[in-house]
Amino acid sequence: MAETTQLEESFRKGLDQKNYVLAVMLAQKIGYPNSEIHHLQKLALKQMACEYRNGIAVRNLAKEWGFSHIDLGNLLKASLEEYEGLSDKKRLEQCYDATTGKYLTLRQWIEQFLRAKDR
Repeated sequence: MAETTQLEESFRKGLDQKNYVLAVMLAQKIGYPNSEIHHLQKLALKQMACEYRNGIAVRNLAKEWGFSHIDLGNLLKASLEEYEGLSDKKRLEQCYDATTGKYLTLRQWIEQFLRAKDR
C-alpha cells in the first residue's frame, strides 16, 4: 500500500514537471487504464519531437510503445499544427540538428524525421 502511494506521488510529480516518459512508466506500474497510458505516450512523443527534437528517443519510444509509422506521422503532423498555432514562436525557430548538421525549423525537422523513417 505504501509503495502504491509513493508511486502515485512520483507519478503526480512527474506530470507536474512534464516528465511524460517517467509518467508513462509509473502509470504502467500503477496499473492505469491503457487509454490514459496511451494519452501520456502521445504527450511524451510530442514532447520528444517538438520540444527536444530528439529523433532517436522518438523512434525508440514509438517502437517500444507499438506506434506504427503512420500513427507516429499523424501524431507529429498534428503536433506541428498545434505548435505553429501557439503564440510562443521560439519553439518554431531554427535549432541545430546533429543528424543533418543543419539548422532546421520545427517543420523542417519533422519533415526530415518522417522522410528518414520512410527509408
